[in-house]
Amino acid sequence: MATATRTDNPSRKLRLLGRCAALVLATAFALQLAPVPLAALSPYVALGSALALRSAGVLALLALPVLLLVLISPRWFCRRACPVGLLLDLQGRLRPSVTARWLRWPFICRWLALLTLGGACAGYPLFLWLDPLAIFNGFFSAWRQPLTVASACAGLALPVLVVVELFLPKVWCGRLCPLGGLQELLALGGRRLRQLFRRERPDPGHPARLGRRSFFVACIGAAAGAATRSAHGGTPPLRPPGAADEQRFTGLCVRCGSCVRVCPSRILRPDSFEHGLAGWFAPVVRFTEDYCREKCHRCNEVCPSGAIARLTLAEKRRRVIGPARVDLDICLLANGQECTTCIRACPYEAITLQEVAGGLSAKPVVDLAKCTGCGACELACPTSPRPAIRVVPKPGVL
Repeated sequence: MATATRTDNPSRKLRLLGRCAALVLATAFALQLAPVPLAALSPYVALGSALALRSAGVLALLALPVLLLVLISPRWFCRRACPVGLLLDLQGRLRPSVTARWLRWPFICRWLALLTLGGACAGYPLFLWLDPLAIFNGFFSAWRQPLTVASACAGLALPVLVVVELFLPKVWCGRLCPLGGLQELLALGGRRLRQLFRRERPDPGHPARLGRRSFFVACIGAAAGAATRSAHGGTPPLRPPGAADEQRFTGLCVRCGSCVRVCPSRILRPDSFEHGLAGWFAPVVRFTEDYCREKCHRCNEVCPSGAIARLTLAEKRRRVIGPARVDLDICLLANGQECTTCIRACPYEAITLQEVAGGLSAKPVVDLAKCTGCGACELACPTSPRPAIRVVPKPGVL
């Protein structure tokens, strides 16, 4: 018995050392010290976005090693590499005497994974934002300056999980985490394939086998995803350049905050329920401090889910955030005053001067073939309390 203990302790220490190294590495990714966004390593995000977009981007390949390891060893990622899992394990040891009453709970994690993948088949992955790597990344992305209520709330998901762990140890990892649920589903699928390959009869009494109930839950997810897409209405907000259409964007966005954090112009902000519940904490564009710089495409490089397309700088310049519109009622130039601020500010030379009334007056005209909606004109416009030229959402984005 003593020999087993001696051999077991080094194994545990080595496992803990490996998990701590994974935590340090995940923190480096979350702090964007690495060129790859952290949530791109999640097979949950990779599968959900690939199904919703009907294509798999380059970043989706990063999740393949985790997928293969899951087929070999179920929940390998949870036990060896998940940074949220390690934090919650350490926190759970503060109250080891708490009874795990949640053991009687159903496997909600599998339902969430099935609902999300079903919704993704309809173009709207329902719970992609519950990915633990996105939650971990969101905590580090939230505390940027200027700090807003919405950004602070967006970073509270990880602390909330830590608090829940105090009262319900391992409930997140064991019953709620959809990434863990997806790993279980993949492991069960691999087990079923091995049975078919070996011509073994599946055990009908196995409590974790795939069956009609799983298919039914996935169908509910597809119906809910289709209903959510069709329910989008009203005036949508401005989204980052290269963003998916509004009907899919709020489902694809995992609220990791990476795009908000890397934006050097600070024009991206988490939405604070101003445009409906579906868009909570998703990035919106505000031209209050700066405009979308013509030599920047950082947000297109860090999105892990395809909510913002991975574009080169040349491709980004061809993506329109929204057209600029001139309110001639308050435009200084259109009302006979000297002002060409918007014309001089436009980096794409999309605004020109047009004479009217036989040359007696003039007005600014926007060439929509050149305008990208960068917001330089809106930022520069001197009229108050609102600018006479503003970038508006693209028509037909819903």
